[in-house]
Amino acid sequence: MPIKNNHNIAYGELILLLAFMTSLGALTIDLQLPAMPLILESFGLTAANQQQWMITAYMFGFAGAQIFYGPISDSFGRKPVLIFGLTVYVLASIACLLADSYWMFLFARGLQGVGAASARIMVNAITRDFFQGNEMAKVTSLVMLIFIMVPVFAPALGSVILLLGDWHLILWVYMIFGLLVMVWSMFRLPESLAQTHKKPLRLGKIKIAFLQVVSEPLSMSFAVISGVVFAGFMAYLNAAEQIYSHIYDAKQQFPYLFGGIALFFGLSAFVNSKIVMRFGAMQVTFYGMLVLLLANLISLLLVVLYAGIPPLWLFVVMMASINVCIGLAYGNLMAIAMLPLGHVAGMGASVIGTISAILAAGIGIYISQQLKHTLMPIMLGFFITSLIAFILVYYFRNHSSDELDSVLVD
Repeated sequence: MPIKNNHNIAYGELILLLAFMTSLGALTIDLQLPAMPLILESFGLTAANQQQWMITAYMFGFAGAQIFYGPISDSFGRKPVLIFGLTVYVLASIACLLADSYWMFLFARGLQGVGAASARIMVNAITRDFFQGNEMAKVTSLVMLIFIMVPVFAPALGSVILLLGDWHLILWVYMIFGLLVMVWSMFRLPESLAQTHKKPLRLGKIKIAFLQVVSEPLSMSFAVISGVVFAGFMAYLNAAEQIYSHIYDAKQQFPYLFGGIALFFGLSAFVNSKIVMRFGAMQVTFYGMLVLLLANLISLLLVVLYAGIPPLWLFVVMMASINVCIGLAYGNLMAIAMLPLGHVAGMGASVIGTISAILAAGIGIYISQQLKHTLMPIMLGFFITSLIAFILVYYFRNHSSDELDSVLVD
């Protein structure tokens, strides 16, 4: 398939490269999950909930930096911004290796997030540069399909790395992967932003673009929805190692159970890529969110029924069901949010990404920090966040703009 504005990269290679760029964040989180207790112990700490900050520090750096990358890329292009961010990521990985205290390690983790944010934002902007409407939602889902293989295999790979040496080896993997994506992008990725679409980097212009984005109700609402939906998942991600190792005493099975559950996210993303062109992103998202709400309600009731700790097999089924629903909706949420912002795609990607990530990280860490001896905080968090998200999606499904109707609904 030819790519708009470019004839130097094939459709399949572009999808694969975008998936690698997207995977940078998941790899930086999921590869170290089995090592989190060891990292905490190496810095002389023992409170299990403190290990959750390894993920949240990364997420806050990831969230805070996004607002800058989009406007800069609107002026200088997507590729230079991407290369800059990947350079920061590689250097931050080295800083993690050299950290001599937990707080310095968390600071370096935050810098990793700052670097990786450029890749995430540029994925959104590049996709919006090349594709529109349901085709954009399809491409996003295909990228997510490849990307999801990272959380499927990364925890198990992390466990294998720990058999070969200490947890510092994981940081070397981060550095090597970051270099791989950087070199690939330097030599193969074309500049997706047409020269005629570049904007001067002026404060007044940036302010106007920012106001255009934040004044678009559809984009802001779906940025919030994506953040709220992902907050429940972030709480689970923060606490996953504790849940399997401490609550269920299944430390050895953790990487495989976590990866198996993540596979359902990937399968549903693949299904979404097949059906979104036929039914429209809004329809698929609405029903995905409805089933997510019902799945979370049933899961919450089961947790109450089992006094906070259902059998492990039942918890795995519950999480697989939730992952299926999130996989159906998440890529579409971002595509819908970006839909009205083609003229300010860089700023749009930055603002939407920042709002989504800050909400997910902030709400997620609040939920996961409540974890003690039962699953009640996690499942209650899943239910409340899915309820809020569904209400917002329901409103916009019935009050959609003419633009949304004409582009997203066949």
